[in-house]
This record gives sequence, C-alpha cells and structure tokens, in this order.
Amino acid sequence: MLYNNGFGIEINFLTGRYVATCSTNRHNPEWPPHFARFFSALVANWAEVSEPDNSERLALEWIESQKPPNVKASTATYRKVVTHFVPVNDVEIVSGSRYQKRFEKLQLLIDSEMDFDGRRSSKTERIRKEILKVRDVENQVLPIGNTNPASATFLLPDFRKKQPRMYPSVSPEVAQVCFVWDVPLPYKFHTVLDQLLSRVTRLGHSSSLVSCRLVEYIDDPDYIVGQGEYRFRTTFSGQLTELKRRYNRHQGNSPRWLPYSHTSYYKVNKHNDPKIVSRPNTFSDWIVFEILRPRDFTTISTVAVAKKMRAALFRYTENPIPEEVCGHDAGGRPTLLNHIAFLPLPYTGFDHADGRLMGVAISVPRTLSPPARKMLYRSIANWEDAVTEKGKTTLELSFEGRKKIRLKRIQGNSSMVSLKPSIYCKSSERWVTVTPIALPRHPGRLNSKRSAAVTKAWHLAKNSVNSACEHIGLPHPLSVEISYSPFVQGSYRIERFPPFIQRDSYGKPIRRQLIHASVTFENPIEGTVILGSGRFFGLGLMLPLTTR
Repeated sequence: MLYNNGFGIEINFLTGRYVATCSTNRHNPEWPPHFARFFSALVANWAEVSEPDNSERLALEWIESQKPPNVKASTATYRKVVTHFVPVNDVEIVSGSRYQKRFEKLQLLIDSEMDFDGRRSSKTERIRKEILKVRDVENQVLPIGNTNPASATFLLPDFRKKQPRMYPSVSPEVAQVCFVWDVPLPYKFHTVLDQLLSRVTRLGHSSSLVSCRLVEYIDDPDYIVGQGEYRFRTTFSGQLTELKRRYNRHQGNSPRWLPYSHTSYYKVNKHNDPKIVSRPNTFSDWIVFEILRPRDFTTISTVAVAKKMRAALFRYTENPIPEEVCGHDAGGRPTLLNHIAFLPLPYTGFDHADGRLMGVAISVPRTLSPPARKMLYRSIANWEDAVTEKGKTTLELSFEGRKKIRLKRIQGNSSMVSLKPSIYCKSSERWVTVTPIALPRHPGRLNSKRSAAVTKAWHLAKNSVNSACEHIGLPHPLSVEISYSPFVQGSYRIERFPPFIQRDSYGKPIRRQLIHASVTFENPIEGTVILGSGRFFGLGLMLPLTTR
C-alpha cells in the first residue's frame, strides 16, 4: 500500500531474532517492539556524537509530537526463557572491608540531593567528582601494597561472582517491523532522518542487530491505534527533553527508567481466521508470593486470605489510593475501572491435588496506568522494607486463632507448577472453575423442592454465568455447565465455602450465590479468566483445559 500522505520507518532484524524484556514482566519478551524503545535508540545515536546535529534534533522533536504510529509486525515464536549465570563486571579487586567503606561513602553521596534541571551547582559538581573518584578502581589498586593479594583470585573466571540473567527473545515469522504514520514527513527531514536511522545498529539487547531506513511502500499495519487489548509504550511531546534531563541525573551509571506514554492498540484480523483468540479485560500480569510451609489454609479460605493480603498491602500504600488499585472511587462506591485483584493460588488440577493454598498473586491489569502501577510497586517495596527493618525475612498475614501465613515474593521462575502464571494464561476453548463463581444476580433457590422453581433457578444461574463472561469482554459462551461439585481435583463442593457477602450501592449486604461452572467457547480464549462478583478476591478463578 502506498501512503501518499504518510511515511514509515522499517526495522530489519539481521539475526532473525529480537531480544528485549517486556516492561511489565521481565520473564516475557516484548513483541512487537514498542516505539518508545526505538525512539530512545534514535536519541542515543543522535547524542553519542561529539557535536549532536541540530537538524536531527528538530526531526526527533517533530516525530515525538505526532500521534503514535501504527505497527506492521508479523506473528512471532516465543523462545523459552532460560536463566543464565554470568560473571559480574565489578569484580572484587580490593579487600572487602575497604571496598565496603568506599561503598558506604558512595551511598551517602548518591543519597545527597542533586539538581533536577540539569544544571550543576558547585556542590553538585563537587559531589560528582567525588563519585568519579570513588569509582576509579584503577587508582585504588595501582599503588603497590594497597591491594590484598588474596583478593586477586577473584579476577579469575572460576572465582568471579555470578548473577542470574534472562534474555527473553522472539523469532518473528517476518524479521521486519514497520512504524507507520498517516501524516507526511516534511521534506527537510527526509535526508536527515534517513542518515540518523542508518546509524542505529541494535534495538533492545546488544544481540538484536538491526538496520533501519525510511520507506514509502508499506502493507496495511497489523496493530492500529484505538480501543483494543494491547498496550504499547509510545512517545509524548517533550520526550527528547525528558530523556536528556534523566541522563543528566543518572549519567549512565545509576539505575534509570524509560519515560513513555501508554497507547491502546487493536490487532487487525486480515485472514478472516475463524479461530480468533480473544482476551478478557482480566488479562493481566502477576506478582506472585509463595506461602512458606502451606498447611492450614485451603481453597475454602480464598476470600479471607485475599482480604488479609489486600489490607496488609494497603497499610503501606500512600493516600489517596488510586481507584485502579483500591477498587473504589473518591465517594467509596465501587469503581467502574478495571483494578487489581488478589488471587490465592491453590494446588488443584492434578491427580493428588488437595486444594492447599500455595501462594497469592496480585493480578495487575495490562490497562493499569503508569502512576497507579508505580504506586503499587512502591507499596510492595515499603512492606518488604518494613519487614526487613524488624529483622525478619518473610511477610506475614495474621488470622484468628494465632494462625499465620508467611509469604515471600517470588523473583524469577517458581519451581512449583501451582505458582506459575502460565497454567492460568494458556489459550483454550474450555475453562473450569478452581474457585466457585459468585453470581452477579441471584437466580433463586437452586435446591427448591418444586421442580419448576428448580428448573427456572438453574436456567437463570446459567444466564448469570453468560453475563459474567460478557461483563469481562468475552464472547457469549457456546455452552455452560454448572454444578455444586467442582470440575477439577483439589477444589471443594459449594457447601464447604463460607457465604460471600457484598454491599450494594446503598450499603445493603447481599449474599451472592456460589456455583462451580465449566464454560466452553466457540473460539479459543487466552487467560487470565476470572468471573463473577468476587473476582477481585479470588472467586471465579478459571483453569484452562488444554487436553480432554
């Protein structure tokens, strides 16, 4: 397709692979590449020359001020993530006590307040020179006699400390991605931008070698800006200035993060494939906490554990808590926004599963805004820091009868299958409940002695499950089976679960009917799927059945 009034930037992956980490889950790869990442690569290549070209800067500022581009990208095969252990670069070449003293001194300097506008005061400049001096390891070890000879062994590969590293990557079907704009590129920027693109050699990890160029002939894009399920990081007006400001603060040494704006995209179905994979609005990333020595709590305790987890986390959350985090608006009414959920994870779905709670996951929606996401992460960090200050190593949830749950946040892949988000996030046409669904509408007495009343109540219960599916953005199910008994090993009958009571908009308590369900769709659904009124407290958690 020829964009008469537009242009595109073509990125070719020379190795046939793209290695980059997803911004919301470090165990997953990013695909397709987000434009905010590519724009940062352009800025880095512009700024690395001794005298940055002013015309290139104007071109970058013009691009950042445009609407986010559409994306042309093929499907990709995800490579299984493997943890590698690599030697650290900052090897210990001086004695431990001396290195510790210098580290403490450096930490004090870093904690000092520095300017935010990029200008250095005399104090800031003095601090910067002190930091460089402390970091100058060569001057610490050149004088004879200043280095402990025993520490020299740490320079050898067998003795160097190693840290875990993961390199999520994809192999695209077509090793090419195009960012497409429907506005004309000013003629004065054609040559300037093409020259800048020619200097971009990698995108993401250093192993992702690329070649880039301007193009005019572009096929129809696969991802289009609009209301959709995909959230990509894009640029905003002033992105270049913000990148420069942040670089002046971290100088390439201290931790840094990428400024960006979130943009929603939807994927175009070009081939009219009848097997369209749908995603609910409960599709999310998980922060998983392992329960150490699980014994006293089972699937029956799902709501109680979820509420305790929520209350414990919010004790370390700054006020006011955003609607997307707490689930209520400023007036205390339930929010209409999709918000985080607390999901106790039981041992279910296996032959000898007993329903013990193995962990708790905080389900973070992909649509969560950056400020709300940052506040959530800060709350978790505050909770962990408070526990560390008390000399403890685990988080705790206290219950009646002196019962406690000890938790530890999982970093990396869990060795326990029950705590792997992937078992709940597969694509499947049939889904069954791990915990019962709290029906949004009461169907009547399911155990009435009148046959006509029972038939009507069970029919209304099925319709309520259909409504719960549509409420989270799923298509109407092909069939629904409901039962008092669970469909998977490890769950329990409905009678074993305590009543689930919610309050309506007037504050009146409402007891929700619980029911197990097996839901079948015409086309595959990609999870996480959580149904019903209790989905933010772990009820209605569905397990995909990928085999009979």
